[in-house]
Amino acid sequence: MTERASFEHLKFSNPEIWREVVKVMGEIESLVWDDPLVTDDLTRAEGVRQLTRLIAGGLPITMEMINPDYPQFLQLLSTRVQWGLPSADCHYVWAPAHGDNVYRIVGDRGTARVIDLEVREGHIAHLGDWKLFHRLQELEVGPNNQVEIIASRERPANAANWLQLPEGPCNIIFRNYFYDWDTEQAARLTIITEDKPYPPPALTEDDIRRNLELFCDLLREMPAGFHQTVKEYYNGSPDELSFDGIDYGFASLRYGKGVYDIAEDEALVLEIELPKTKFWNIQLSSHFWEARDYNLRQTSLNGHQAHVDDDGVFRAVISHKDPGVANWLDTGGHPKGLITARYFEADSILPTRIQRTKLSQVDDLLPEGTARVSAEERQRILEKRAWSFPRIGRE
Repeated sequence: MTERASFEHLKFSNPEIWREVVKVMGEIESLVWDDPLVTDDLTRAEGVRQLTRLIAGGLPITMEMINPDYPQFLQLLSTRVQWGLPSADCHYVWAPAHGDNVYRIVGDRGTARVIDLEVREGHIAHLGDWKLFHRLQELEVGPNNQVEIIASRERPANAANWLQLPEGPCNIIFRNYFYDWDTEQAARLTIITEDKPYPPPALTEDDIRRNLELFCDLLREMPAGFHQTVKEYYNGSPDELSFDGIDYGFASLRYGKGVYDIAEDEALVLEIELPKTKFWNIQLSSHFWEARDYNLRQTSLNGHQAHVDDDGVFRAVISHKDPGVANWLDTGGHPKGLITARYFEADSILPTRIQRTKLSQVDDLLPEGTARVSAEERQRILEKRAWSFPRIGRE
């Protein structure tokens, strides 16, 4: 187990406490330069960007918005803050909580295809101990699409929607999974603690000291946990995706994992026999588990966007150049990366196949009825994709 930060002995009268924080930030360089799977400077450059994203994404959830007595919902991941492979289809919202409190969550449910509220014990900074405690998916919705959810240790008698809290600190994670990016609306929810006086107590030195400890714990534990999961991608066969769950991921999902490594004149043809499921998607990412520009490039497809062949098989082409196929997954100029499929409560896991070919010979591996798009149609698709993100606040 990673040793956790303790700054109790350090005072703010000198810079030693800051030097300890800077030391921990420096330690995460090992994610880039001590990984034997990272062998080229483009991947290293992506790794350096990932280090900055870990720091930028870690600060709000450890240093700023972490008082469980006065929580706010925070967008956890975005097109700019990425770690842990955010789904291109998901809007992630996070809030701190504590089992001693009672919270009221109210607002518009939105129209996302799948929504999920989870309570996880502890704090996401301690990823290995961040265990699922309770979850809520089916909400009773009132007039004008309004919902009210009570989060507490004990269920109130009049609570139509109840999210159970454990004893002690915990996090609330709220996910919206979208299928139709052009029309679906994100939920707009507010969380407030019942019976807490305003204004909150003044911030103290001890508060900031504890927050700094949590920030350092996040930098030491979270990327190490992600790295262990990424290594699993390389353990499977290069000819198929291997499926399993992820402890700290969405509990209803099964994840298919694979890798790609292709030259500029090559392509991979991915075939997936689809199960019965309410939601599925496929996505490319970096070695550091970052989604690749999914708002600007077609690096992902979901069950609404994808074209499925008459035999029930989803076929996609992974390549650097546009092959003119509707189901193109754009590498964005990155020769190497990860492939991830997500199935929501699938009834089965069916065979997948990955075939390598020359880009000029892709059509030999595709059926005659494969959906095609022109360059002009691709432009329109990508423009709509880009516009969909600010429309529902997913930037």
